[in-house]
Amino acid sequence: MTDFTFPALTRAAPGEVEWSIVWNTQVFASPLSNTVRTIEIAGARWQVAFQLSSLKEPDAAVLQAHLMQLRGRVHRSLIYPWQRPIPRGTIAGTPLVKGASQTGASLLIDGCTVGTTLLKGDFFSVNSELKMITADATANGSGEMTLAFEPPLRSAPADNALLTTTRPTAAFMATEDTVRWSARPGVYSDFSLQFIEAFA
Repeated sequence: MTDFTFPALTRAAPGEVEWSIVWNTQVFASPLSNTVRTIEIAGARWQVAFQLSSLKEPDAAVLQAHLMQLRGRVHRSLIYPWQRPIPRGTIAGTPLVKGASQTGASLLIDGCTVGTTLLKGDFFSVNSELKMITADATANGSGEMTLAFEPPLRSAPADNALLTTTRPTAAFMATEDTVRWSARPGVYSDFSLQFIEAFA
């Protein structure tokens, strides 16, 4: 299995994108009282579906080649959130995980420029996991920042692991093995693609 970076096209982002998160839960309802208990299990996954319409031949050829490389669901496509590739916050410096064995939905980091921020809705990746910030955070006088985010970490990142805040990616798998596109006169191609995050 190989990871391939989703190609850079002349069009910066798809025209229509639907991002979703699939939580991993189990729900138990009592047959006597109808009370409901929900258990959350690790393994929440991102999904993305998008349309790329009227691609001109150079872009279409590059995208077709990428889809062929994936061989259906064999390989992975590294995709970042096109609607917010750069944080709304002012994060600067070299953000690194501060301390090993951190788990859950918060993370202490350092190496940030003092006073810089990450804001609600910003994305970052660490440990090949894509996360969304859920509370504004500001670097203190030591360049440290505590991040609150979702979904929770699947595994603890190493001390000094690097955070990616510009075009943070995760590894996505096609949801089906069939590769298809349509072509129209004038050498234009249309694609309708759907991927789901895949991890070991």
